[in-house]
Amino acid sequence: MKRRDPLADPATQKRLFNYRTLVTAFAVILLFVAAITRLVQLQIFDHQGYAQAARQNRVRVQPIPPPRGLIYSRSGQLLAENVPSYTLAVIPDEVRHLAATLKALGKIVRLTPEDLRSFKALRTVTPGYRAIPLATHLDQKDLARFAVDRYRFPGVEIESRLRRYYPYANLTADTVGYVGRISESDLKHVDASAYAGTVYFGKSGLELADQARLHGQPGYKVMEVDANGQPVGTLKRERPHPGDDLILTLDMGLQQVAQQAMKGKRGAVVVMDPRTGAILAAVSNPAYDPNWFVDGISSRRYRTLVGDPGNPLWNRAFAASYAPGSTIKPFIALAGLNDRVIQPQTRVFSGPYYIIPGDKTQHRFWDWTPYGHGWTDLTKAIAQSVDTYFYPLAYQLGIHRIDDMLGRFGFGKPPPLHLPGVAAGVLPSPAWKQRTQGHPWYPGDTVLMGIGQGYLQVTPLQLASAVSEIAMRGHADRPHLLRAIRNPVDGRTEAVKPQPLPAITLKRPAYWQNVIAGMQAVIDSPAGTAYREFHSFPLPVAGKTGTAQVFANPKNPFQQKRRHIPYRLRDNALFEAFTPVDHPELAVVVIVEHAGDRLGPASTVTRKIMDYWLAHRRAIEHPGTPVTLEPDTRAATQ
Repeated sequence: MKRRDPLADPATQKRLFNYRTLVTAFAVILLFVAAITRLVQLQIFDHQGYAQAARQNRVRVQPIPPPRGLIYSRSGQLLAENVPSYTLAVIPDEVRHLAATLKALGKIVRLTPEDLRSFKALRTVTPGYRAIPLATHLDQKDLARFAVDRYRFPGVEIESRLRRYYPYANLTADTVGYVGRISESDLKHVDASAYAGTVYFGKSGLELADQARLHGQPGYKVMEVDANGQPVGTLKRERPHPGDDLILTLDMGLQQVAQQAMKGKRGAVVVMDPRTGAILAAVSNPAYDPNWFVDGISSRRYRTLVGDPGNPLWNRAFAASYAPGSTIKPFIALAGLNDRVIQPQTRVFSGPYYIIPGDKTQHRFWDWTPYGHGWTDLTKAIAQSVDTYFYPLAYQLGIHRIDDMLGRFGFGKPPPLHLPGVAAGVLPSPAWKQRTQGHPWYPGDTVLMGIGQGYLQVTPLQLASAVSEIAMRGHADRPHLLRAIRNPVDGRTEAVKPQPLPAITLKRPAYWQNVIAGMQAVIDSPAGTAYREFHSFPLPVAGKTGTAQVFANPKNPFQQKRRHIPYRLRDNALFEAFTPVDHPELAVVVIVEHAGDRLGPASTVTRKIMDYWLAHRRAIEHPGTPVTLEPDTRAATQ
């Protein structure tokens, strides 16, 4: 008999159908219950959290960097300003493929290696939901090209920002300094939350020294965005508080004249008001354009600056140390008078050379003239810069008394100037030489100190401050660049009060005048070393020339054929001066590198500065009437 197929059995098919229906219904009920449970969870228990998330998807909180404080000269010229600029910014959390996006953007706008390095560095310290600047200072062509393809780049936007600009270019590089793109290392030293959205940070000069004051406080805005993250409106705005404005002591007329006078020369100029310590001009030549660093200097340009034999990145006015040469002689004379080693009227015979008593080698320390100067008193010794007068004076004083007097004038210590990179120079001593050179101190080292040679090193700023001390008879103020601070919101201006230096008291106040008389004879005496440059100046001037040897013949300097000495081995020329003598208003220090053995280069520069000062004396003293000068706008076209 043929076997019956169970599928054809109606009873079996009914049971199978009922079973499947029951299982399906049960599964549907379970799914329905799960859906209802999840719906209840979302709508009731998790409602608040998801509502907040929805709001956050709809809005974006964007920080608003504060406008950086402006920097002015004493007469009101803008030295550092903010100009409108456009920045390409990226919000990493809103970009799906960041590497591919950056590569695609590079085909539309100009992205330099510095742009990419800065972006990657900032990304490590910036939350992903905040915009990070990628390319700054976009031009109109960049903006137009990006606008066409903007729909392809969600999370990438154009922001309007303020870019730092220095109208006077290299004229203020060593005082005002410059800003650059903020880096990871910059953020380690500040409150990072206060720098949200900030592009620039001070890198040198006053821009760095007063970074906190110039920066201000950031604001924020709450923006409504669409599904692609593009802003469609502003819901709330908290305005930022701009940074304070700085008004400096610099006079741009003096600054410009000093730089022009140094054209073609390497060296430095520092001009001060000895009554207050205000720095009226500070020039380091050659210089550089600080605008090159604002948005990141190119590797090629930076290599050019570093490789320049003139070393334009070196701040010669504040950070360079030089042998002072004969400009140190007034200070050695004060030490001799104060310790009664010499008297002003005492005459000593100054021959062509000096030999240390008891020296078996009979080493000769030569005067600058092969004939010597004969009988010499203090005034003549300073006026004619008689080396063989100061050799025995230094030997009799000894290194400890010399160091004591020079230390009182600030040599060997960083000048108390609110600026980074200010050098201390070198005030040598037996302990210093043993520690740094590994050799004992010899009497010959002391003798050379008497004419500003050997191990002694000073900076132009130190020398200007010390000359101001002489001009003010031991009662001078700290050198400073800041004249006033202005609040840009309410316009209130707070003057910066000068701070006095420690007073220098001599055993007899008349000693000041004894030395100043010698410095005045440098100018007034026909045999004075600066008579030719200054004899026609209408105000009384006290000064001192100096020639600092870079290379010397150890046997007889007059046997050298100086015209064959390479440039880098030629003598440096120095000059220090102040005027008027009885009521000083101006102190000037000039250093011209490798000028040779000529006396005139530094004093000629000083005369040009003093001529300008005399012609604009009232405007400089009372800067309510600004001197008209046109900014150097070449940087904008380079």
